[in-house]
Amino acid sequence: MNLYDKIDLKKIVFNLYKKDVHSLIESKDYKLSEKDVSEIIVLAKTDNLKTLYEGLNNVFEKNLTDDKFELSLMLTLFLQRYHYFFVTENEWKKYSIGIEIPMEINPGTFFLEYVAPFFETQIKNYTYNYLNLIESFNILKWNKKFGQDLINIINDINNKDDFVERLASSENLVKFLQDTKNIYASLEAVGIESEKKEFLAHTNEIKIVFQSMNHIINEILLSIVKAE
Repeated sequence: MNLYDKIDLKKIVFNLYKKDVHSLIESKDYKLSEKDVSEIIVLAKTDNLKTLYEGLNNVFEKNLTDDKFELSLMLTLFLQRYHYFFVTENEWKKYSIGIEIPMEINPGTFFLEYVAPFFETQIKNYTYNYLNLIESFNILKWNKKFGQDLINIINDINNKDDFVERLASSENLVKFLQDTKNIYASLEAVGIESEKKEFLAHTNEIKIVFQSMNHIINEILLSIVKAE
């Protein structure tokens, strides 16, 4: 069987989207117009991730106003999440479509030998780019302790040889980046504001990427178990 057919990443993403949309619509924290709600629901009926992403981007742009700050912030996170899924599905297709897998294989072995290498490459690429970003902004000059703590977490991810341990270390990065109080306190009154703004935007994006990656890996594992 072909790996691309066995792990239908597009289907997994759309199932996640339906759950996310339900949570978004039911949330009392954000006020979406009836038209926006209708557009978001209709997007769940497409089978094209590019169409989904572009549709979400359209909803985001319409709500990008000062009086809708909380909503536009939430939609930014939503958009980044589905941009990651869109890119990942394209990369997964290129990676998996030519790989044949045995008809009978242990679920754990299947995941570690056929699925894990794909996400391991993603982790390496994202941490490499983020580390370069940290160095380009010279975060250590802004706040040595904060910068070193962040670099240490990234190095810990990269130094892990075992995929499961590497993934667990990436969750530590997410936890660190979720502590926005610590981040803003550490960067207060240091550096150039425009550079800090850019760094924080990239930092928020990397947090969303790793959160989404962990989420989709869990969904893949569930699909493997259910298939047995």
